[in-house]
Amino acid sequence: MNATDIREFLSTVAPFSELEREAINNLAGYFSERSFAAGEDIGTFRQPGRQGLFVIRTGAVALLDEDGQELEQRGQGELFGHAIALDGGVRDYNVRAIENCNLFHLDAGILEQFSAEHDIVRRFLSADPGERLRSLGQRATGTLADLELRHPVTASADTSIARCATLMASHQVSCLPIIANDELVGIVTDRDLRTRVLAAGIDPSTAIDEVMTRDPLDARLATRIDDALVEMMRLGIHHLPVHDESGRLSAVVSAGDLLRLQAPHPLRLVRDIQRAEAVDSLATLARKGPGLLASLAGRGSEVTEVGRIASMITDACTRRLLELAQERLGDAPMAWTWLAFGSQARMEQGLISDQDNGLLLAESPDEAAADYFLELAEFVCDGLADCGYIYCPGDVMAKSQWRMSFAQWRRTFEGWMLEPEPQSVMNSSIFFDMRPVAGDLDLGRKLHGEVLNQARDSKLFRRFLAAESIQHRPPLGFFGRLVQESDDEKGRGINLKKRGVLPIVDLARVRALEGAIRVVHTEERIQAAAEVGIMSERDADDLIHAFRFIGNIRLKHQAALYERGEKPNHLVDPDELSGLHRRYLRSAFGIVRTAQKALAQRYVI
Repeated sequence: MNATDIREFLSTVAPFSELEREAINNLAGYFSERSFAAGEDIGTFRQPGRQGLFVIRTGAVALLDEDGQELEQRGQGELFGHAIALDGGVRDYNVRAIENCNLFHLDAGILEQFSAEHDIVRRFLSADPGERLRSLGQRATGTLADLELRHPVTASADTSIARCATLMASHQVSCLPIIANDELVGIVTDRDLRTRVLAAGIDPSTAIDEVMTRDPLDARLATRIDDALVEMMRLGIHHLPVHDESGRLSAVVSAGDLLRLQAPHPLRLVRDIQRAEAVDSLATLARKGPGLLASLAGRGSEVTEVGRIASMITDACTRRLLELAQERLGDAPMAWTWLAFGSQARMEQGLISDQDNGLLLAESPDEAAADYFLELAEFVCDGLADCGYIYCPGDVMAKSQWRMSFAQWRRTFEGWMLEPEPQSVMNSSIFFDMRPVAGDLDLGRKLHGEVLNQARDSKLFRRFLAAESIQHRPPLGFFGRLVQESDDEKGRGINLKKRGVLPIVDLARVRALEGAIRVVHTEERIQAAAEVGIMSERDADDLIHAFRFIGNIRLKHQAALYERGEKPNHLVDPDELSGLHRRYLRSAFGIVRTAQKALAQRYVI
């Protein structure tokens, strides 16, 4: 085979397929050809990498341990010769042809030099799966420094309210950062002037520090636009002071600055949802959500940000429906909390989501109160269905049985943990992903805290939960091959929710319950578990990167289906991925499998 043919073949093989054409052309001339008959030993690879790199042009090989046991098979377009993690660790291995093979070989010296010049090759050939995933980093979606932000107009803390209003009017700005001793100490907006000054009858000669918002959330110029957006949505604010690298106030980013980036936009959609006057208009707005999320994914937003934004849209729909319900039903007869469970609670929703919710009541309701809260729950759950959030297949909804007093919720959790059974553990796992969305938030936090303390003290329950959590196995079959499944409607592929995302969510939940960790977002749970010593920092970081990689593959798949006018699903055909992403998907699944083994050993499952 001539150099041209080698170049064409290498351009289809990861990681070389990710290189510039010139780099492939330069490398192709250094490859030599070798052929082996079926059954022939190719070599023993001690200190892998010293014998160079082999690329399989045709045929297949088996990687064997020192006893001749088959560890893995590799076929056309795959590599060997480099360090490979086999059965949990890097080890020597023998290679035997199991079919007639035609191989390309690259000398070790050339490989070492080329890897040093091309980081993507070096990381791809790493035996550490986490190292491969960390090499991908985050796709840049722009930082606040990329926006055309004007230098802020500021005032000192002792400036009068009247003077601040004049400054804002003359400079045509809607907010004013307040400075004391060269430090940002507060912010005042035009809304503050209306609600805290005019409506309250405050004397305009009063110093602005009496009505300003103290210690406002701020950001850096290097902050990613998506991160700033998520924080503004989370807190319901419309202005964000921005500091430069030295810590000096550089600008103020407003909701308007972000709204001008692209339409439709999450801030605008949430604002419109909050103003919807009826369920039908709210539902029309909410059904724009999947398209907006698909657009964000197309712009390069990561699954973590898209998941948070999706959940904030659901939160906004829920709160507005609760407000509309109370306008119809009147004030509630007692304190209550609307609870989100599952992916909404974790802030990890995607383009398709069902409902998982419940109602927490301060005390046991009498008949009239029970009727009120049933009507409230039915109004909200039915409204969410109109908005596109399908009814929970497992019936975990406030309109169903999950509408109870604090004492009832407490007894329910106690029952699961004191006498755990496999079925009850499987049914209850979703409830440990709990977040109060509306109503008496402190009441919801109190219940969550007590439940976490119970779970921490119930090792038997956690053992059952750990056993349940490892039922969803990553789709790695014999010899590390990706195992696909069939669906009559969706075809053939890998269910990345069931086989990739949920196993990590389940692992993180068990680890969080071990330490009564209050956060429910999966990445935050894993990070917190590492901080308190439940997991090593390296294992936690590997698992987070696996979670992001699998989630991003699923998100892009769903966005592509949506853009084609098809219903998003979780079934991804690995053959539609690049060779690089197929290899990295195997690495991510390998990390999950290792984490599941560690959990099984910890609980002697």
